[in-house]
Amino acid sequence: MTYVFTEADITTEAQRLRDQSAALDPLTARLLRSAGLEPGMRVLDIGCGVGSVTALAAEAVAPGGHVIGIDRSDEAVAGARALLGDSNDVEFRVADANELDGIEKGFDAVIGRMVLVHVPDPVAVLRTAADHVRPGGVICMHEPDMTYAWTGRPTPLWNHVRDGILASFDHVGAHSRLGRNLFSVFRDAGLSDPEQIMEAPVGGGSSSPAFGWANAYAALRPLMESVGIDIDETVPTEGLTEALDADAAAHSGTVIGPLMYGAWTRVPG
Repeated sequence: MTYVFTEADITTEAQRLRDQSAALDPLTARLLRSAGLEPGMRVLDIGCGVGSVTALAAEAVAPGGHVIGIDRSDEAVAGARALLGDSNDVEFRVADANELDGIEKGFDAVIGRMVLVHVPDPVAVLRTAADHVRPGGVICMHEPDMTYAWTGRPTPLWNHVRDGILASFDHVGAHSRLGRNLFSVFRDAGLSDPEQIMEAPVGGGSSSPAFGWANAYAALRPLMESVGIDIDETVPTEGLTEALDADAAAHSGTVIGPLMYGAWTRVPG
């Protein structure tokens, strides 16, 4: 994996993911409904992190469904299990999305959010995931493109935060524009052309999603310092959300979260 937030503190990273979910979960819930998740389905959530998408899938397939969330991090799985618990509806396991060793096949659906962006070979991971779906079942991925302007009126502060985050993704080989390439990833994995939607968290003032970018910058700051990515020492990590919001508000600017591309198709049988 090329997970860009590896150097972040485990507790802090878990909180960052929970905060991120507040902005992204409504988008993912709509995607899962569009992709055809319904009661009674058996679902595999790859790269589950703190379990937010696992929980959304469990809601979509209740009653009678079952969702398995997998992550390569023991800490992430333990945290997701502590937050949601194992039950007849949800369980968590330690496994790597690159291989899915030890994970049974025949799921009605395999899903993932912000997974392919962090793997060396997205096509191979998608192909492996599809191999765990029954004929006629669904494969559905939700991936970002972060290479657009993050505010309606860019400023030096916003440009610095954006440049630092994108440079960190580039440094570890993560795919910061994976979302816009999902169509070709599905094709290259041997799947049928996917249906797609694209949404983003967006707002200004009290509805600004600036907290997501601030949290990402703070989590990546240790990486930036260790590899020599340019840092403006006047940019705080504490209070950065407020600084970004104030900067955007001063210019009457809209704040745009990651452009989230959803793609889904059925596995041929």
